[in-house]
Amino acid sequence: MNISTSKVALVTGGSRGIGRATSLELARLGYFVIVHYRADLDAAHATLNAVKSNGGAGFVVSADLNSAEGVSQLFQAVDDGLAQCGRGPQLSVLVNNAGVADGATLESTSVELFDRQFLLNVKAVFFTTQAALKRMEAGGRIINLSSVLSSRVFETTGGFSAISAYAAAKASIDALTRHWAVELGSRGILVNAVAPGPVDTDMNASWLRTDEGKAVMTAASPLGRVGTPEDIAGVIGFLASAASQWTTGQVIDASGGYRL
Repeated sequence: MNISTSKVALVTGGSRGIGRATSLELARLGYFVIVHYRADLDAAHATLNAVKSNGGAGFVVSADLNSAEGVSQLFQAVDDGLAQCGRGPQLSVLVNNAGVADGATLESTSVELFDRQFLLNVKAVFFTTQAALKRMEAGGRIINLSSVLSSRVFETTGGFSAISAYAAAKASIDALTRHWAVELGSRGILVNAVAPGPVDTDMNASWLRTDEGKAVMTAASPLGRVGTPEDIAGVIGFLASAASQWTTGQVIDASGGYRL
């Protein structure tokens, strides 16, 4: 990889799960990848090492996007890291992947749980994107992680559907995606979202890796399985590639046909 000429992609929550698979996919497409993480330095370095072992390049940055200062800290680290590589503060792709999913019934949802869903899943995405725009060139891509739950409901058995605060936050991402696509179109910036269904990641392990969870979600898919991080990363890779140059304002279902 020619580090001085390759385009730069920033993946929030890029060290594990969908973020890790996305970091590897973008590196495969020739992007210089900045892997953001909050706390797991070992996982971030493992992802970066995998990027490099496959011929890619990049670096890791740490920031807590739950905090008021988190976005400023993130981009200070991004700018500093790029400067150390002899590059200016310029981004081509932002993948807003960092997120949290807490389940609770309507009656049991606390103010703290509700705020947690919207702080990282919506507010952090909004202001991370705002800061990224100052560094984004014409033809840039903003790719948001939504969820199939923004338009559908998980199976009612086993309490899987009790996640309305998270679903509402992801519905907000769908709305932001459409509005930003219109607002930024004159700059040649494409804005899209990817809406995964059930995906086997550590974040979903507590319910999806149980016998009941896997059986219920597998039965709801025409393909007879749950998704993998690589399934989602492939769609993100398309949106980051030249092949998507006529695609904007879309929320792309990447659920394997969940509950068609």
